Amino acid sequence: MSQPSLAAFEERLAASKVEIEALTQETLNLYRQVNLLYRIGESMNACLSPEDVGQLVLRESCKILRATSGRIVLDDGVTLGTRPEVVESELQVPIENAHGHLGVVTIFNKRNGFFTAADEKLIRAVARQAGIALENNRLIQGLLAKNRELERLNEELKAVDQMKSDFVSNVSHELRTPLASIKGFAATILADDEMPPEIQREFVGIINDESDKLSVIINDILDISKMMSGHMKFDVRPAPLESVVYDVVKLLNMLAERKGLALTFDLIDPAMILMDSTRISQVLKNLVGNAIKFTDTGGVRLTQWLEGDHVCLAVEDTGEGIPEDHLPYIFEKFYRVENVVHTKEGTGLGLALVRTIVDHHHGTIDVRSRPGEGSTFTVRLPLALPPGDAEVSRAEAHPDR
Repeated sequence: MSQPSLAAFEERLAASKVEIEALTQETLNLYRQVNLLYRIGESMNACLSPEDVGQLVLRESCKILRATSGRIVLDDGVTLGTRPEVVESELQVPIENAHGHLGVVTIFNKRNGFFTAADEKLIRAVARQAGIALENNRLIQGLLAKNRELERLNEELKAVDQMKSDFVSNVSHELRTPLASIKGFAATILADDEMPPEIQREFVGIINDESDKLSVIINDILDISKMMSGHMKFDVRPAPLESVVYDVVKLLNMLAERKGLALTFDLIDPAMILMDSTRISQVLKNLVGNAIKFTDTGGVRLTQWLEGDHVCLAVEDTGEGIPEDHLPYIFEKFYRVENVVHTKEGTGLGLALVRTIVDHHHGTIDVRSRPGEGSTFTVRLPLALPPGDAEVSRAEAHPDR
């Protein structure tokens, strides 16, 4: 009776040993999984780049599986690690998240035996962690990019707000000066019944000039308001560009002569274009007026020539010039090149209106300038007629020239 009992006991003991070994192995595998996931979870965060996430997964996976090397290939083209020349065993699992497939992680050459189902289960868990980290990184990078964009927009809004504040200050100054002159000279005329007629005419002339300045400022403000609301009207018809240029030169020549400047127009090629003559005249008055205003010696020269299917009109001066860092902004609304304590008249609206009018005529405007050497503004407008017909149109518009 004792022998069978001993054999049965030994059999149960052997079975228990197998169960214990299996349980021990399962416990060890579970420990390895928990340990690996813990280390990766502690190290992995949303601030890691895709490269950092991949390197962490490869390093920890090869360590826990006792593999020689690993390789990760992400769908966006990022590749980490290398494939060994000799592959004895290989374990490959996808890297995925809730949005889909992100890449593949491959572990090579287990040092002891072959990769098991438990190894695959472990690396799948790691790959899921990596997928979550990569998605978090994508979201964080998106938020950072949006934050940078918001910061940029905020800086632009601050700059626009400052320009508007400067504009209000400038306009207040520009309005106050002629109004003070008008009121002062008008009050003097009213208070002096015995003022000689020639003095009265002189004072009335000053009042008239200051009124013209007020009209220019008010028209600029009205035009910029129309431009910003999209209600600026254009009456576009075919007309010779040089006819408008001649009129503007004639109008502003007296202003140039007062400063001792030469105002000339060099017509190389006549040109017929589709234009609102009043608006194009406004463009030229602004450009030529600015050139005269910022030039103390020398002169202002206008040149018109053909370039392909466009006509070019350059306004060149020998004035103060514009600093290079200001050039990208001079066509923006409310922008003024001169200092806050300005010495020149103007609202900072003229060049913004110029660009809007030129854009509406499907043209372009650019500027070249060097401080102390002067500036050249060049307007390019599309032709309405072939170049050969332009001479006829100019002769019809100016038969005396």
